Amino acid sequence: MSAPLDSIDTGALWRALLSMQRFAWEQGVASHAAIDAGDLDLARLLARDAVARADADGQLGGMDDAGAVNSGALLEAALLLGRDDPAAAAAAQRQRWWLLRFSPRDDWGVLHHLRGSSEVWADSVYMVVPALVASGDLAPADMQYRMHREQLWDQASGLYRHRFDMASRAFTRDALWASGNGWVAAGLARALHLGVDADTVRERWERETRELIDACAAVASVDGRFHDVLDDPSTFTDGCAGLMLAYAAFTGVADGWLPAEYAEAGERWAAAALTRTDDAGLVRDVCGAPSFDAPGTSAEAQAFAVLALSARARARAA
Repeated sequence: MSAPLDSIDTGALWRALLSMQRFAWEQGVASHAAIDAGDLDLARLLARDAVARADADGQLGGMDDAGAVNSGALLEAALLLGRDDPAAAAAAQRQRWWLLRFSPRDDWGVLHHLRGSSEVWADSVYMVVPALVASGDLAPADMQYRMHREQLWDQASGLYRHRFDMASRAFTRDALWASGNGWVAAGLARALHLGVDADTVRERWERETRELIDACAAVASVDGRFHDVLDDPSTFTDGCAGLMLAYAAFTGVADGWLPAEYAEAGERWAAAALTRTDDAGLVRDVCGAPSFDAPGTSAEAQAFAVLALSARARARAA
């Protein structure tokens, strides 16, 4: 299939990404992009700096932000680096145990997204679930996914609301945020790609990820983009959500748990986002850093551009 995506300069995407300041989750998705692109040396370099910046609690890539789980996105690359680096291996285990035992959580175990807060966020699914699959902790990974789904999934729409406060038992943001749904779909797709041995868990994750992609597809705009709040057409359109969902769709096709036609949807969503890439390699018109409440640019969009293109190549080969 010939498409505008064939002409995208991934080198320019990388240059723009590596020029950006990055917090732990942004360094994490950059490391995932490097792994999926086959540049393991770059992934190790990204992990090396995250290990050097680990905080006293063991969170990789500590940058004095309020995040309690964002560092989990770095665990996969730290485990890779740790194969040949004992200090990195030890740092990876500290990060693993932070997620498993020490990170702030509700009494019944669901992880809080921020320090000093009792909020559960959709974003956390990407930060936590693939990390625990990568570390061999499938049961805790599934527990966190199920608990996040219980608090945030909206049965009527099939989509995820953004933030729920466990203390007040009320939503602090009930919006069906496009990027939040993208984080969930991409997180589950990545976890499945890393390998889930338990048939019942794998089949449930595959089914529910497909259902989420379908629910998002139902509210896509005519040109293949997604409004920042998926059911509110007055909000701006966010190309990053399209790249996240394209990554999930391509990954599902490549790994055999989605039919081939999902690659066509991924093609449409990725093209709609990446046709807005400028000459410097910056993907424009995405949910923009640092506040993620207006159009702009972001490290996560740059990384998901590379992730989507790598997954597309795998899907086409399959």
